[in-house]
Amino acid sequence: MTEHPTKRELEEYRRRVLAPAAFLAVHSHVTACPHCSAQCNSPQDRARDLDDLNSALLYAPDDQPYHLSATEVLNYARGESDEIDLEIAESHLDTCQTCLSEVQRYAARRDPVQGLPGIYGWQPWRVAAVMACGIVVIVLAIWFFRSRPAPQQEQAWNSNTSTPESSPVAAVPLSGTPEASANDEFVLALSDGNRKVTVDKQGTFAGLERLPIPIQQKIRGTLQTGRLEQSPALAQLAGARSTLLGESGNGLPFRLVGPLGQVVRTEQPTFRWHALSGAQSYTVAVTDAELNEVATSPPLNATEWEITKSLKQGGIYSWQVTAVKDGVKITSPVLPAAQAKFKVIDRTTSEILQQAQRAYPDSHLTLGVLYAEAGLLDEAEQELRLLVRDNPRVGVAQKLLRQVQSMKAQL
Repeated sequence: MTEHPTKRELEEYRRRVLAPAAFLAVHSHVTACPHCSAQCNSPQDRARDLDDLNSALLYAPDDQPYHLSATEVLNYARGESDEIDLEIAESHLDTCQTCLSEVQRYAARRDPVQGLPGIYGWQPWRVAAVMACGIVVIVLAIWFFRSRPAPQQEQAWNSNTSTPESSPVAAVPLSGTPEASANDEFVLALSDGNRKVTVDKQGTFAGLERLPIPIQQKIRGTLQTGRLEQSPALAQLAGARSTLLGESGNGLPFRLVGPLGQVVRTEQPTFRWHALSGAQSYTVAVTDAELNEVATSPPLNATEWEITKSLKQGGIYSWQVTAVKDGVKITSPVLPAAQAKFKVIDRTTSEILQQAQRAYPDSHLTLGVLYAEAGLLDEAEQELRLLVRDNPRVGVAQKLLRQVQSMKAQL
């Protein structure tokens, strides 16, 4: 981009609402042009960003408060929650009387001697664990106070020793100018893997400095607005999954499992479907967007098949399964049912994800935001559930998780 961006383009760039290609073009110009860079990083803009961030951290008047779903309450009360769901539920129940009342109400219908799972079920092993931890803490406290150096020695040690934890941390604003912020008050702090991700009063974003600047801007923008970007890929596939997961019939003699209405990361996906009673074999046919057949399986006895041919990155495909029953071929889906469509992730998006994973493989915030934008909603939900588990009292983390779950429900 040789010419200066328009005022509107700069405003949309600063608000991070440009399409990816336009965003990168404007960003390339802004980083090389002092005049445009100054317009995007004025004190007024930073103040406005801070106001946006503060607004995002508060629940809107029409925003529904976060609560455990009915399924999560029942699974918790029954002791059937997996490890992640159990940690999320226990953290949430510490602060939410509404959900705790629901758990207790359900548990009251059961044998009162059995008690509740998790932190509210005082099983013998939990009691023993708590007592053991208490004894260890007491022993360590006694040892610490007895072995603590005299004040003069401690002061001398502190003056001659420097550790990474005690050194000031230089936070880098998204404009790229180093700025010390060790003593700044943060308006947002998230536990993300083994690090803290923070935003201070000046709008400085810190904690994920190894990520490219555009991705840092994207994550900061997500935290400021409390909203995830809707994946354009899902709009191309809209309607396929909700139709195909309905009752059998009307073009669906037997149901398909997936991939349906979603993006896949692999160029050789595995297709799965439900069995048709009495079928002797199945054949899978995969077609491209122009309905040209690109791959066909041999006759199969199983209800899944991993394609042996690599599909094109960024390509949209449809697939059908034909069952043979008593010598008759039965295909699903057929008209008037919708096509079973999916998309292979494009190369650019795949490279961005790989770059982010190499930089921070345990950053649930980074991966959750990028997965959601890429249309990988199952992966995004998994990462954001882990983010909520580590930040049970941070409203913006709960907002992002609810948005991904809403996106999946609309498929």
